[in-house]
Amino acid sequence: MNINTLDLNLLRVFIAMYKERNVSKAAGSIGLTQPAMSNALLRLRRTCNDELFVRTNLGMNPTALAEQLSGPVREAFDLLSNALEAPFGFDPTSSSRSFRLLMSDVGESIVLPQLVDTVMKLAPDVCIEAIQIPHDLYASTLEAGAADLAIGNLPFLKSGFFQQRLFDDEYCCIARKKHKKITDKLTVQDYVQLEHLRVSSGNAESVVDSEIARRRLRRKIAVVVNHYHTAAEVVATTDLVAIVPRNFVADPGKLRVLPLPFEIAHAKVRQFWHKKVNHDPANRWLRQTIAGLRWKNDLHETAECSVA
Repeated sequence: MNINTLDLNLLRVFIAMYKERNVSKAAGSIGLTQPAMSNALLRLRRTCNDELFVRTNLGMNPTALAEQLSGPVREAFDLLSNALEAPFGFDPTSSSRSFRLLMSDVGESIVLPQLVDTVMKLAPDVCIEAIQIPHDLYASTLEAGAADLAIGNLPFLKSGFFQQRLFDDEYCCIARKKHKKITDKLTVQDYVQLEHLRVSSGNAESVVDSEIARRRLRRKIAVVVNHYHTAAEVVATTDLVAIVPRNFVADPGKLRVLPLPFEIAHAKVRQFWHKKVNHDPANRWLRQTIAGLRWKNDLHETAECSVA
């Protein structure tokens, strides 16, 4: 393929088809008629010498080449869109930009539903993509522009980054509602005698270990999982207990939620962004949109958001 002969409008066609998996819906999403969309798709196939999207019972599914191209094409289109939008500000009502957010499963369960609902109303063509990667890659990913924001309790993001407080969240203990060894209040002795599920990505686990060790006690870790939502599912059907942020169980369902029998620091959930995008209009709009959301169990609802 010769990039010099590529019609850049075909990038919009490719992105729309990859997202909608339907010619009519893709055409409507970018303001084309169905015949015009079909013609553009034919040109795109000839340019790439590949079908790109093949008809199945589930819609127009991407080929292996289309899957391979999807990431680079979307990144290239976003870079071009950002460059053109920056001098004139950001118009959410007309933008088709994709925003990538580094989020844990807690961030996805607490922040993402409200954010998506708001964005769909304010910016119908904007795409929100939640990404999970190891914490040690957060700084380099944000600096490289491969993600727009990181959301969570992330004290390791310091030099070169701005941050804004979203909410504080306390940690609590969860157990199944019919757990026979748990009363309405846990003592430290009760707590350490239970069998525990540990969340390897949880920020509170090492703090709890230190607090228990300070009292010369130990707890039995029976199961280790990566994510809070997995922890909740396992705890709901066993006699294990786990530590989770309170906002994560805003709707307990089959779970009992109890205070921990000792004090530990609350999770300080913030949004972080690299200094190079601090004045980017699109990034600023996204940050302001997130900052305007409201959280059910915010411990300091009247506190002002701080930027450091």
